[in-house]
Amino acid sequence: MSTPTRRRGEALESAILIAALDQLAEVGCRRLTMEGVAAAAHTGKAALYRRWSSREELIADALQHVLPVPAEVPVHDNIRDDLMELMRCYRDAVKATRGTAFQILKEDGEQSSSLMRDVIRERVTTPLKERLLDALERGVKRGDVRPSAAMPMCAEIGPAMVMYRCTLGSPDVPDEFLTELVDNVLLPAVTP
Repeated sequence: MSTPTRRRGEALESAILIAALDQLAEVGCRRLTMEGVAAAAHTGKAALYRRWSSREELIADALQHVLPVPAEVPVHDNIRDDLMELMRCYRDAVKATRGTAFQILKEDGEQSSSLMRDVIRERVTTPLKERLLDALERGVKRGDVRPSAAMPMCAEIGPAMVMYRCTLGSPDVPDEFLTELVDNVLLPAVTP
């Protein structure tokens, strides 16, 4: 019987970050403990405290570990395809965190660590809102979006609906939901 190889460096850190997300999904932000994460990662607490001084720092790094880096999403020649692409991007960010990013905001609201909220804003909500607004402005130039709809409030409708679904219902956001959202809510709200 061979003894397991001790994980070090990036392998250990990755295991800890994944364990933190698993624990976050399982027990929630308020009940997540360094001890629980260490046990789930099959390591000692000292390995965590060498890297993170608090659970908030650990959770923020775990979110950064899985959230996509804001990147340019493909631009299409019509507003429907742009909206579908951006809503899928948002859904993928939800999937990457197993829905926990929004659970953090739901559970703790303003009491959640500003560090965790900042990660979510920096990596998900702000870039998406900016890209949605850009898509609406391109749609105005093409003539498939009303000029008065190219505003921040309209850019927030889709993400708000996805967040609402994830925080009050299921973190699962199927393509059918996104299609209904785009076709029955967003397009009627922004098209001439």
